[in-house]
Amino acid sequence: MKKETKLRIGISITLVIIAVLLLLVHFVLKVNSLIAALVYVLMLGLIFIYAYYLNKWQKGKEEYINENLKDSITDAMDIADVGIIVYSEDYVITYMSKLFYDRSITALGEKVLNWLPDLQDVVKGNVDKSEVVIKDCKYEVTKKDTGSVLIFKDITLEYDLKKRYEDEALVLGLVNFDNYEELSEIEEDVTIINSEIKVLVYEYLRKHEITFKTLRNNRLFLMLNERTYEKLAADRFSILNTVRKEAKRLDMPITLSMAFARGSDDYKELDEMAANLLDLAQTRGGDQVVIRKVNEEPVYFGGSSEAREKSSKVRVRVIANSIKDLIVRSSSVIICGHLDMDADCVGAALGMSLIAQNFKKETYIITKTGGIEPTIKNVMDMYEEELAARHRFVTVNEAINHYDDNTLVIMVDHHSASQSNGSELLKIAKKVVIVDHHRRKADLDVKAILAYIEAGASSASELVMEFVPYILKRGQLIQSEANIMYMGILIDTGGFKVRTGVRTFEVAGQLRYWGADPSLVEEFNEEPYDNLIKRSIIINNSVLYKEGIMISALEDGIFDRTLIAQSGNSMLKTRGVKAVFVIAHIAKDEVAISARSKGGFNVQMIMEKMNGGGHMTQAGLQTKEYDVKELKVMLLKILEEYLKGEKEE
Repeated sequence: MKKETKLRIGISITLVIIAVLLLLVHFVLKVNSLIAALVYVLMLGLIFIYAYYLNKWQKGKEEYINENLKDSITDAMDIADVGIIVYSEDYVITYMSKLFYDRSITALGEKVLNWLPDLQDVVKGNVDKSEVVIKDCKYEVTKKDTGSVLIFKDITLEYDLKKRYEDEALVLGLVNFDNYEELSEIEEDVTIINSEIKVLVYEYLRKHEITFKTLRNNRLFLMLNERTYEKLAADRFSILNTVRKEAKRLDMPITLSMAFARGSDDYKELDEMAANLLDLAQTRGGDQVVIRKVNEEPVYFGGSSEAREKSSKVRVRVIANSIKDLIVRSSSVIICGHLDMDADCVGAALGMSLIAQNFKKETYIITKTGGIEPTIKNVMDMYEEELAARHRFVTVNEAINHYDDNTLVIMVDHHSASQSNGSELLKIAKKVVIVDHHRRKADLDVKAILAYIEAGASSASELVMEFVPYILKRGQLIQSEANIMYMGILIDTGGFKVRTGVRTFEVAGQLRYWGADPSLVEEFNEEPYDNLIKRSIIINNSVLYKEGIMISALEDGIFDRTLIAQSGNSMLKTRGVKAVFVIAHIAKDEVAISARSKGGFNVQMIMEKMNGGGHMTQAGLQTKEYDVKELKVMLLKILEEYLKGEKEE
């Protein structure tokens, strides 16, 4: 309790005691009541006079304290660069503290949001704080929980220091001259590359004041800061186009792969990240930049060139021997494909099954879970007796029953657990091998002991077939199996028109040698009359969007996934069309997009932004989250961004 309060209570008690004493004096001592009354009034007057001056002193003391406290608070606010604004119910500013007047900032009588529109979320209570810039100074603004008061804190110095720290943060990069090693065998080519192409890269790096060092003939190590990196990103890494154009002029298959790692003070972490990103760029086909900030998803630039096949077969032999060793040391082998297995996936699975069985291993192929596309399903039904005698086809649950910790699981034609018909098996698998030809995703959701991902290959069947000469003997691959593998390559290359290289035709020749019948395979691809009608519907609903892009979006009807892809291929044959997107239902509650291009237009990048994937010329997605109309809106927005980026590049 305060001293003043105690004093008032004491005075009150004193008055009561005096009254009691006066009564005693009057009644007990018989003193004249008039005299007693006068004494009482006199003492009462003295007490009231004392109380009056006590109260006056107290008010003066409070005024003195308040005045000094007010000055102290004002001084403290000035020192802390804090200002206060009070506004009325209709958001009109009624008071501005000294800070604003000292800085010649006046907005009295104005509405808060007319003066500073960026404060709308703070004023409405949607966020706790916001930042605004007033006369080149940055303020952090908060609102009191009660009342219409805004508190402005000058954070210009902190912001400038933070910005400087962020601008100076280290970024590590790597640059790789794609296909340089293959060309280095010819001295004349090396001289041209060094004098005509490498010089352009060195000039670009020096222009942006980037420190670089040669690691080996085809690779550079870069050191730069965030400020420089932002300039490169704003420039959209134009060196990619510069090198591509110069290489085309010189008739040299040289492109650049670049990787940048950001967002960490741990240099070792950045170094490892940059190396992984460069590997990602190259497995996706090169001619692109991959950037990643710690704890964020990778960002891609470029990627307008199709992945080029590697002419050297040394790596194929090394991979074949590695897979052979893994099979030999395993107790059994289980092969899984992607959901809705197509001809290429089935062909690759059959090839790997024969390779595993060659080493006397119990081998199982998951085909009875996850679905098979109708076209290849008809072929498998035709060859049912032959295939059943040579391969064990199982469900994923049956495969799990045959699994032990020493089982080798081989993923063919995919590298994502979420897309696998053996996803449940992959959760427990300890030894996994990947054989795939799709462009690699940034983060593998499977811990593979060997990942053979070649984006330059036409198909997974091509990759598997390249292992065959090193492992199998004549007669171990029969005609039915050779036909299915040939069919997979035929479909994935659009009849040997896209993504084909020397090795593609070499493999096709080998399959012919092993008994594949091209004429019969062509008959397998013939479509029934119903499909012809449905394909006509898809094509008739197509519209030419812009820049040679054709889109067909069907909100009614259910269409086979293969049919959607075939329709896209047909539409792509239209003169002036460079890319096609078909959107349709493949089930009552599932929608798919099939994307096709002639090259030069990266449909994979478009699909990846919609959580799909594939190749530069063939990509797609399946989803149960959106309908046809919603997917079309998303697609058009992403296409606009892509086309804008192409023009800037």
